[in-house]
Amino acid sequence: MDADGSSLLDQLQGIHTAGPPGWWPPAPGWWVLALLLLLILAFAGRKLLGWRAVQRRRKSWMQALETIRREHDPVQQPHEYLAGINRLFRAVAVRAFPGTACARLQGREWVGFIASLLPEQHQADGLAVLASGPYQELPGFDAQELEASAKIWVSLYG
Repeated sequence: MDADGSSLLDQLQGIHTAGPPGWWPPAPGWWVLALLLLLILAFAGRKLLGWRAVQRRRKSWMQALETIRREHDPVQQPHEYLAGINRLFRAVAVRAFPGTACARLQGREWVGFIASLLPEQHQADGLAVLASGPYQELPGFDAQELEASAKIWVSLYG
């Protein structure tokens, strides 16, 4: 070799290790994990918002039931009381079963619809007054039983 070639070889350094890897950009697996975590958080957030909306709606319907009880005495104003309870049942049904014909049901069919969806251990015999009460001069019914049925209806389907 000539003089210039040996001087160039003398300038070469030995093998050295690479530096530690940087933290950015992350490896593809971390991107997948971050995307999966975002999807899980979005799903959980949506479920939480839906649950809160249902709780608010149930609370407002329970307050409506309290308003009916406060404004209409079942003994003094039985027709207004029954109409309010019936509106509450219907509002919950229309919201809970939008694809059904429950909004058009009347009379015994309406009472049968409600009774079929209440739990078996709950006595739904007192609901018959919703079909016949508006047409009676003084309908006889148990207001506490109706309110209990309405509370169960709201808690299940509200």
